[in-house]
Amino acid sequence: MKTPRLNFSWNLMLFAVAVMFLPAVAQSQKSGLSLKFNTGMSFSKPGDDLGKVATKGKSQFFVTTELGYHVRFAAKSKYGFKIAAVASQDYANFLANDRSTELKLTIPGIRARIYPINAVGNYEDALEKALPKLPFMVEIPVWIAIASTLNSLHFDYGVGFGKILETDYIGSGFADATVNRTMTYTGWGIQPQIFQSDSQKWTVNAVFDFGKYSWKNANGGTSSSKTNTLGFGFQYHF
Repeated sequence: MKTPRLNFSWNLMLFAVAVMFLPAVAQSQKSGLSLKFNTGMSFSKPGDDLGKVATKGKSQFFVTTELGYHVRFAAKSKYGFKIAAVASQDYANFLANDRSTELKLTIPGIRARIYPINAVGNYEDALEKALPKLPFMVEIPVWIAIASTLNSLHFDYGVGFGKILETDYIGSGFADATVNRTMTYTGWGIQPQIFQSDSQKWTVNAVFDFGKYSWKNANGGTSSSKTNTLGFGFQYHF
């Protein structure tokens, strides 16, 4: 039995994200609220039951929009953590092992995200103050680790509303078949900052994210799609 189709539009998802953060906006006295847009390419691999009958196909496009809020560790500290709501649009492409059919996945979704170590204000200043005094040869790898974590390391949990289209790939006459599945998403990644404007309002970041969509099949089994994303993004700090 097919799961009923879920008609989630981008407007509805972005509206839901905004509503989640209205209390934070109303209480915010200073900067702390930020809006980020990421895009790039995703590389997916089928797993579990799906991995037994299909293999990875073409790389795909992804896009995410993130509304985040910085929470300080202390009243006068620039360090803290950031919580965010993310609206996502992912795609995946797989081929049947015998190459007879092609699977095309379209997955809009919503995620909760947390950056456990986040700083506001001048990024280079925050990075320098976070770096302990160490011997030069030790300082380099420690600096890389901190730079890859500060305002970068994050963990995700969410839900995707997937449409899975199976279509003919080699001209065998296979009739298109579509199913819709509600999917669980878990993931993590790093989005290191590579540019900050003089006003400290705009930043640019790279994207290296790793996640997994999982869902139940009609027969009660489990299928999944491991998705790695590579791209870039820009962020505005209010």
